[in-house]
Amino acid sequence: MLFTDIIFALFMGCFFCIYWFALRKSLRWQNVWLLGASYLFYGWWDWRFLILIILTSATTFFSAVLFERYRHKWLITANIVFNLGILALFKYFNFFTENIGRLFSLAGMNLDWFTIDVLLPVGISFYTFQAISYSIDVSRGDIRPTRNVVGFFTFIAFFPQLVAGPIERAGALLPQILQPRRWDYSRAVEGLRMVLFGVMKKVCVADMLAIYVDRIFDGDEAMTPMRVLAGGILFTLQIYCDFSAYSEIARGVARMLGVELMANFRFPLFSRNILEFWQRWHISLMLWFRDYLYIPLGGNRRGKWRTALNFTIVFLLSGLWHGAAWNFVIWGAFWAICYVTGKFIIGLRRPAPPSTFRDLPDMALTFGVVAAGFYIFRCATLTQVWSGMCNGWMFIICFLLLWGALRVLSPFLQRLSTSLPAILAIASIAAIVLLIVTGHWPLLLKFWWLSAAVMVFAIEWIGREGDYPFATVPSHKLPRLALYWIMGAMILLSEPTDMTFIYFQF
Repeated sequence: MLFTDIIFALFMGCFFCIYWFALRKSLRWQNVWLLGASYLFYGWWDWRFLILIILTSATTFFSAVLFERYRHKWLITANIVFNLGILALFKYFNFFTENIGRLFSLAGMNLDWFTIDVLLPVGISFYTFQAISYSIDVSRGDIRPTRNVVGFFTFIAFFPQLVAGPIERAGALLPQILQPRRWDYSRAVEGLRMVLFGVMKKVCVADMLAIYVDRIFDGDEAMTPMRVLAGGILFTLQIYCDFSAYSEIARGVARMLGVELMANFRFPLFSRNILEFWQRWHISLMLWFRDYLYIPLGGNRRGKWRTALNFTIVFLLSGLWHGAAWNFVIWGAFWAICYVTGKFIIGLRRPAPPSTFRDLPDMALTFGVVAAGFYIFRCATLTQVWSGMCNGWMFIICFLLLWGALRVLSPFLQRLSTSLPAILAIASIAAIVLLIVTGHWPLLLKFWWLSAAVMVFAIEWIGREGDYPFATVPSHKLPRLALYWIMGAMILLSEPTDMTFIYFQF
């Protein structure tokens, strides 16, 4: 079941009414209803997925309870190893066996390695990490294990963030499930607004970009310098719009249910250097690696060389977390080199907010580094990765030229109005004039979705210091309703595609 399917709208409508109007006075039955709905939502893809998530929930729950009683560390360790073993079996087994087989083949030893044909359960990386963080927090004494079975199983399977995050900590999410929730009209409206914006970003921008990205990476043509550049830029925009849209919808749905999820993105494409980018991109995953890997490894307490090594380990494992393929490992290595170089050699520091138009040159340069990395991330073969490395000079030249041009224009850019109507008007007029002058006005119909893209990034720029992108809306009722209607019309008129959320593969 996808958030953008009509079936989810029907599911959510029925669930919402019973949740708030029939069960609002009983927390116990609210949670039973929430758990049942979460399992229905997850089992909609394949009922067999439920076996694994129930098994993960049960072992994590009982190992924590037994640990509190007997204080045996091996109970927690065994549960972590067990859950990592499930993740490794379903996600990494074939990758490792195939590569070990190739390694022996190079030595002239042809071993009869075998692979297993299994379907990767949706979101297994997310809920496995969430369960592991609970076990570690219990063992550290940061939280006490709950004895509420329904509440804990709901914490693991909470459907808004189940299949693609954010990776919530028990200390933040579990109390919201175990304590009574109150109906709040204003928060429900905020949630609907987040859902509307997320759906538009997904179906009107990310899905349209995916069509062009697939043509670049799945085609038989050679990866020329321009194709490498276009592939990196377009895929960066696609994966951001896709993944952040899912996170916004998840937060919106949860807020409608009286639950607050953490922000997983803080407008990362407006980052002014790569250190700031990793503070704003996939925040829940990076915080997970910081608290449960980077700090236990020693963090920054053992000198620069050890700190650099710790960063490298984090980025390599982050790459492998995203998928069992060499391009993800290379992507992790790319970011390890960039991050360590930026922090310890160039001496980058995290800039203070707020960002303004005067920061556009640095934003452009940062985007170039990010796009080069995401080109590697998207590559279907190692041949494409190699083509990207050979043609990486294209990113350097283009984004240095863009950086220089924006530096020259910076005094004029600072005078621009940052209101939503001004940005939309300027961008739309420029695009229409360009197409008409060049004789390509029929493309106005084919590329209508660019208007949605401009609207998305204009809204995000205006609300970049807020809690969520669409937090700032017109104060007058008529313009606000008109904006809602325009966004709804774009969603309804968008071309239907079979694009699922991109992070379902993780």
